[in-house]
Amino acid sequence: MKHLISLWILVLIGFSSCENKKITYEKTVNFPNYQWNRFNTLEFTPEIKKLKKIHEFTIVLRYQEGYPYETLPVNTVLTYPDGQKNILRYVFAIKNEQGYIGLKEGNTRQLEAVIYTDKTFAEKGVYTFSIQQLTQYYDLNYIVSVGCKVSSHSSKTKK
Repeated sequence: MKHLISLWILVLIGFSSCENKKITYEKTVNFPNYQWNRFNTLEFTPEIKKLKKIHEFTIVLRYQEGYPYETLPVNTVLTYPDGQKNILRYVFAIKNEQGYIGLKEGNTRQLEAVIYTDKTFAEKGVYTFSIQQLTQYYDLNYIVSVGCKVSSHSSKTKK
């Protein structure tokens, strides 16, 4: 019974912390042959309209079980309207000791990685968020899709 109450409290906390987030941009690039070419840099173009909001940029990766590697390194570039760039490298963990990681749907798994959290902007406009796979393979097999999701919420501190 204690475990059930603890679980219920965690669920309520989870819902209350997420209730103010609003998805302001979402786009997915599907790979019909389940191959992501090394030189195919994916570009997403969210528009930032509200400067007082806090933004979160998330990569959504869908891959097929059978992916032969434990990780998938990616390079991300966030380009501002004025040309400034923020570059971050992220490594998706695909497998662990128990097997494949991620939300399972058939033989497909989905992983989400928050690349920027609590991000604020000083300039309205269209930003470009680019993602490139960094493996040594020309065509990376078993990749179903890659997406970008931008959500925003109000600042916790009032100014």
